[in-house]
Amino acid sequence: MKIAVDLTPMRPGGENGGVKLAIIEFLKGLKTHLGDELRYLFLTSDDTHDEAASLLGTNDSAFCVLRRSGRGNLVQTLDLVTRSKLAAKNLMRQHRVAVLYHPFGTIFFASERIPSVAMIVDTLHRDFPYSLPAQTIEWRELQFRKLVASVDYFQVISQFTAERVKSLYKVPPDRIFVTRLPIHGRLMFGSYKREPFFFYPANFWLHKNHEVLLVAYQIYLAKSGERTPWKLVFTGHLDERARSLQKTAADLGIAAHVKFLGYVPESELAKLYSTASCLVFPSLHEGFGIPIVEAMSFGLPIICGNDTSIPEIAGDAALYAETRSPTKLADALLTVAGNEALRAKLAALGRERLKTFDFSIEVERLANVFAAAAVRTSPVFGHRRRFLHNFLFSASYYARALARKASNAFSI
Repeated sequence: MKIAVDLTPMRPGGENGGVKLAIIEFLKGLKTHLGDELRYLFLTSDDTHDEAASLLGTNDSAFCVLRRSGRGNLVQTLDLVTRSKLAAKNLMRQHRVAVLYHPFGTIFFASERIPSVAMIVDTLHRDFPYSLPAQTIEWRELQFRKLVASVDYFQVISQFTAERVKSLYKVPPDRIFVTRLPIHGRLMFGSYKREPFFFYPANFWLHKNHEVLLVAYQIYLAKSGERTPWKLVFTGHLDERARSLQKTAADLGIAAHVKFLGYVPESELAKLYSTASCLVFPSLHEGFGIPIVEAMSFGLPIICGNDTSIPEIAGDAALYAETRSPTKLADALLTVAGNEALRAKLAALGRERLKTFDFSIEVERLANVFAAAAVRTSPVFGHRRRFLHNFLFSASYYARALARKASNAFSI
């Protein structure tokens, strides 16, 4: 079975967040599960082509179909709908691709003749729209509408996300399947001594709620009294928002206690999990929440909110706090830091909870859907209807984008 995988949205380092890690683990896992039955055709962009190619086996292939380096978003978009699209179409025909996989939830290279599977990680743009720029919301909505009109099967990463996709986009249940993301097995354990710090591994996106955590941590420091306070350690891609949060920490007078480590390799991430004393995870919206199972695997107690998919993943193995309230989140920090017995209890509950996750089962489920898609005899939508839907969605999006650009140009 030859599977084409659209990896053009993949970015260097940690810019894609946890979804990139999950995709890589799924691609590796499918190879292990299917062996020589599976052959990949990777469609890549120039800035991550070498990284993607490193995943290839002997009979696999990768082709760079998108040039991103040194080019603006408009040029990239035009390339995707012209040269890149034609190149991808020709490659898929030449390699006799059986299934087209869109793991990043974007659809650039749909084919009326090739069945397709897409992964949806969340519905953030609908559930938490004020965390995203208007243009990003419109772009995501365009991609979702095109996926619904084109894709045969939707891979989602939690039951919560499955219900949101069904509710928001009226996708029939038989087109949706859940593969969770317990990808903690990629991290190697080491023998390290625990150190007193709270750990939050996440990109600095607005819905990750770093501002509230910083204020809560300031309150925690003020209430720690004579007790030596724990530090707060962040990892994540250091972008403009990260720099803004560093300034916030300085303005709050807590910068000496807060570390921004940036994107770290997996060996360093594993060391941080091994040495931290608690995972604090105040995110307001998650499709899954990979750090939760990672923390469980390293025996860390967890503080988190009760929003979206988080309780589905954490179960009873976490101390839940009101993560929109700095005062209540600070109380949770104080409680965990000051109660060794509670930390041990939460760690034990986490180890039990972890037994309900098995990544090999998730990989097998995905492999079975690929097999079913490969023998599908009729597409979800006819070619004419699919073309009309996608044309109308795209035309509407680009008309709004041009109108917004014109408005900005004439604004004072």
